[in-house]
Amino acid sequence: MKKIVLVSLATLLLAVAGCSSTPKKNDLEETKLEVMTAQQLFDNAKGALRAGNYTRAIQMLEEIDTRYPFGSISEQAKMDLLYAYFKKADYEAGQALADRFLRQHPQHENADYVYYMKGVMHYESEVGFFKDTFQADLATRDTTNLEAAFDNFKALVEVYPESKYSPDARKRMIQIRNLLAENQLHIAQYYMERDTYIAAANRAKYIVENFPQTPAVPHALDMLIKAYNLLELPELAQQYRKVLLLNYPDYNFADL
Repeated sequence: MKKIVLVSLATLLLAVAGCSSTPKKNDLEETKLEVMTAQQLFDNAKGALRAGNYTRAIQMLEEIDTRYPFGSISEQAKMDLLYAYFKKADYEAGQALADRFLRQHPQHENADYVYYMKGVMHYESEVGFFKDTFQADLATRDTTNLEAAFDNFKALVEVYPESKYSPDARKRMIQIRNLLAENQLHIAQYYMERDTYIAAANRAKYIVENFPQTPAVPHALDMLIKAYNLLELPELAQQYRKVLLLNYPDYNFADL
């Protein structure tokens, strides 16, 4: 009986030892990555990108970035990693990588692409929000990402006007200006609805002065007229009425 117990105990210990020494799947994957060359990692990452497996592509491209921080493969891997972060909507990691790349390679031949992707990531992180929530109270909304996107696109078109990314950047800049002006108009309306006419007028005037040629301008002029009439400042109201008539002769004055 004692022998049976000892044999069973020994068998159990061997089984436990065998389990503890069996490599886990993640450990095996990491080992495979470690034995790959930079070119093998890069080729496999490209295949993962083509297949839409961005998580796997990021894993291999990050491995290149860590183990092979210099050289042509490393630089191209960073471009692909930036794209993979974008496709995974990991904008924070993408922005960090883009900033690091521009610090290290300010004159790189792909710097225009990096500026473009920085703008796109800022843009995409906010534009969906604006499409979905313009009916909500926007008085306290933060437009930092849209403003940052505009700045990135502006840097691109000013420094690299002939870049293949500049035409799309210019289009996005126009849309961003329209969105920012619309946001300001909603804030002005917020003040009007709460009878805070001076604040509404100031916000509407800001739109006219800082977002010319956007669709929000005639509505901002309309609001200025109404606000100044309510504030019993008819001369200012008339002044902005003339501006509105001159620039938007077909505007509907029914409520003025």
